[in-house]
Amino acid sequence: MLHLTVTARHFKAPEELQETIERELQKLNRFHPGLLRAHVVLEEERGLKHVEVRLNADGREIVVKEKGDSYIAAVNQAVDVLVRQLRKLKTQRQQR
Repeated sequence: MLHLTVTARHFKAPEELQETIERELQKLNRFHPGLLRAHVVLEEERGLKHVEVRLNADGREIVVKEKGDSYIAAVNQAVDVLVRQLRKLKTQRQQR
């Protein structure tokens, strides 16, 4: 099970946004069942929404930073990048 922490800088993140982020990140368990912890940082700068996701998998930390017009779009982009990273990590483990 994934332990999720959401930090919103300079604002209070709505409960719906936190639930959406959690639902999106739970999809990553399909690609890597050993996920332990994720930390998501939300921030707005010059009208763009910035999302940083720090994911711990197999003792490694994967960091993805994305930005978009909305937090949901930025989180979706970050999840796509994380899926690619986890697939890459899985193939590296299988080759050993």
